[in-house]
Amino acid sequence: MIDVIEEIIDVESLKSYVLSKRAKDGGFAFCYPLPSSLPETYYAVFILKTLDEEIEEKEKLVSYLHSSLRMNPHSVYFVLKTLNLLRENLPDVSNFAIERLNKAMSRVVSSEKLHEAESGITATYSFDMPNVLREIYSLVTVLRLLKVNSREVEKAKKFIENFRKNGGYGVKNPNLEETYYCVSIKGGDDKVVKFVMEREWKDGGFCKVPNSYPPYIEDTYFAIECLYFSNYKYRDFRTLRYISELQNSDGGFRRSIYLGTSSLEFSYYAVASICRMINAGVFLP
Repeated sequence: MIDVIEEIIDVESLKSYVLSKRAKDGGFAFCYPLPSSLPETYYAVFILKTLDEEIEEKEKLVSYLHSSLRMNPHSVYFVLKTLNLLRENLPDVSNFAIERLNKAMSRVVSSEKLHEAESGITATYSFDMPNVLREIYSLVTVLRLLKVNSREVEKAKKFIENFRKNGGYGVKNPNLEETYYCVSIKGGDDKVVKFVMEREWKDGGFCKVPNSYPPYIEDTYFAIECLYFSNYKYRDFRTLRYISELQNSDGGFRRSIYLGTSSLEFSYYAVASICRMINAGVFLP
């Protein structure tokens, strides 16, 4: 795959950009002199592994990951995802993940019942945590990485249907990000495909809502992932070209076609999206 990627973007400058974010503790940071963070470390490792770049001082990186593990969904998700990329043994956090998953779903149900009792009409959802679907997605992903087939995962598949609206998913309004969290758990269908494709921009990329502008790299990533989990092979070369045009002179990727700062997160969205499209059979004319 690396040969194809090299025809689309400047791989060597991207490698240099990512490696420039390496911190002394072995992880990767948003920028100097900020400390390493788990998301940036995952993004960097994904990119480097995809580009067949050897990661030096791997032991130091693994040590950073283990020392950063905390019992919260954000930490366990990024630590296990990164260790899995590195083909390292994963710490068994299954009991925590199952307990926290049940807690997340029961908290939402409690909020629904409270609203019903007060209003007497169909509930609208309110939460202590605004990103409850992200939390459920993170915990289900962790359990799958640990190869734990629990009834909680099956329960989560049914539970997220409470948030389906107009083909997509969302706590308040359906959107690409939360739709991605849900379809990665249970898969998508033709309604999801229609919901996503309504947000495609005519010159490539995907927007937050239909007929809006400009397309952003995160929405493009979420859209392509949603299509993948819906068994839809998205091959529009205009989006591939759009992504390639987001690469800055420092090798990293920005958020939109307008001027913007590179980040490991945006670069991850770009590389992951390119890989999905290559696997679907896309090519630049």
